[in-house]
Amino acid sequence: MFHSKVHIEEGDLVILYMVRDDMTAITIKKGQVLHNKFGRYRHEDMIGMKYGSKMHSPPPQSGYVYLLRPTPELWTLSLPHRTQILYMTDIAYIIMRLGVRVGGKVIEAGTGSGSMTHSLSRAVGKKGQVGSYEYHAPRCEKARAEFEEHGLTNVQLQHRNVCKDGFGDIENVESVFLDLPAPWEAIPHAIKVLRPDVITKICCFSPCLEQVLKTVSTLREYGFSDISTQEVLTRTHELQPPPLPGSNHLRSIDDIVIGLHAHEKKKEERRLLQMKTAREKAARIREERARAEDPEGTGVAAALAEMLNEELAKDTVNAGAEAETGAAVEQGKKRKADEASAVSEAVPAKRTKADATASEADLLLAVSNAPAPVPNALSEEETPAASSSKPQSPRSSLPENTLSSQVLLRVSPEMRGHTSYLTFATFYPAAVREAMANQGGSSTKPASPAATEAAVAATQTTETETEYGDPTLDNIVGTLTEEELIAFMGA
Repeated sequence: MFHSKVHIEEGDLVILYMVRDDMTAITIKKGQVLHNKFGRYRHEDMIGMKYGSKMHSPPPQSGYVYLLRPTPELWTLSLPHRTQILYMTDIAYIIMRLGVRVGGKVIEAGTGSGSMTHSLSRAVGKKGQVGSYEYHAPRCEKARAEFEEHGLTNVQLQHRNVCKDGFGDIENVESVFLDLPAPWEAIPHAIKVLRPDVITKICCFSPCLEQVLKTVSTLREYGFSDISTQEVLTRTHELQPPPLPGSNHLRSIDDIVIGLHAHEKKKEERRLLQMKTAREKAARIREERARAEDPEGTGVAAALAEMLNEELAKDTVNAGAEAETGAAVEQGKKRKADEASAVSEAVPAKRTKADATASEADLLLAVSNAPAPVPNALSEEETPAASSSKPQSPRSSLPENTLSSQVLLRVSPEMRGHTSYLTFATFYPAAVREAMANQGGSSTKPASPAATEAAVAATQTTETETEYGDPTLDNIVGTLTEEELIAFMGA
C-alpha cells in the first residue's frame, strides 16, 4: 500500500476523491466501470494515468474525480466501516505518546476496521512488527484479507480474546494499545509481554469515564506510573480570502442601509411586475375561453370591454393605494423633520467667549492634523462646494474598513465532537521501580507481587535502548549504585 509509484497500474489501490468528506477506495481491474452521481469512469482509462490526476467523465455527464495514491490518512477516510474507527487526530497523538519508532514492536488489541493498524504499520517500518488481535472472527478475516491486499507484511493478525487468553507467544513489546470494551481485563496479560529492560508505555482508548476509572485503578494496581487521561478534539478554521475591491463586505453602516433599501425597492418592483404579468395572463385565458364559447364573435366585444374595465379598475385601485402609502411615508418623514427642527429651535444656542475661543482652537488643531489633500481626488463635476452640499450622516466621518492584505478566519461548521478518552501510562524496568519505591518521595506506588513476578519472568534482550523523558527518572538513575546501574542496563 505504501509506495511511490508515478503511474497507476492494474491491481493498484486508488483513492477516488469526489468532494470533501466523500472518498472511496477501489482496486483497478480491467473491464470494470465505476458509476456515481458525477458520471461513469472506466478502470481501463485509469491505467497509465499519474497519481493525483483529474479524470473527467465522458458525456453527457460533466463530473470529474481525482485519482490519489493511497496513504494511511486517506485510507482512514475511505475505508469500509465495520466498527467505529479512530481518526488521524487521535492516531497521531497516540503514536507520538507511545513513542512508536522505526524497527520497534507494538501490539494493538481490537483491530476493528484496521484504521489504527495501517498507521502503526507505517510507523514501525519494514523492520518493525505490529501484533494485532481481534476477537470477532468475521471482522478478523476481512481485516486479514485487506492487510494481504495492501501488502502489510509487518502486521501479524490473530483471532484471539486477549482479555481471557492473553497475547500469546509475542514478547519484548515496547508499547501497547488497547481499544477494548474492558481494557482493565487485558492489562495483567499485557505486563507479561512488555520488554523488561526499557521504559514501555500503554494507551487505553475508552469512550466512557466509568471505563477510564476502572482502567486507572488497574494500572495503579499493577505498578504503572505517569498515568494521565486526555481528550483530543479538532477545531477547524476555514481561511477566507480578503473581499474584492468595491464589494459591500464590512463597509460602513450607511452604505449597507442604502443597499438594503435599494434591494427592497427592486424586490417590490419585481413583485408588481409579476402581479401585472399574472393579470395579463388571466385576461388572455378569459379571452380565449370567451372566443371558444362564442366562435361567431357576437359577445366577444362585450366580454372584452368588461375585462378591460375590470383591469382598469384594479390598476386604479392599486395605484391609489401605492400613492396613499407613499404620501403617508413622506408625511411621516416630514413630520419627524419638523419635530427635530422645532426641538433645535426651542433650545437656544448660548455661546460664551470662552466657548468660541475653544471651538476656534479645536478647529485650528483639526486643520493642522488633517492629511494633505490628494490631487485629482475629485472629478471636474464634483467640486468641494458641491460635495459639502450633500447630506452627511454622523457615521460618514468614520474611516472605512480597509482589508487589502488581511485573511479572515471562521470556524468550520463541520467539526467533530467528543471522540473518546485516551489513558496513558508508563511501566519502568524493575530496578527503576524498586529505586522509586525506596526513595519514598516519589508518587509512584510499589509494584504489586503480580507485577514484579511478571517483570522478572519476562525474557531479557541484549539491546540497551532506553528512553529518558521524565525528571524523576533522571534523579533516580543518578542515585543508583554501579551494581544497580549494570543490572538496569542489562550489561
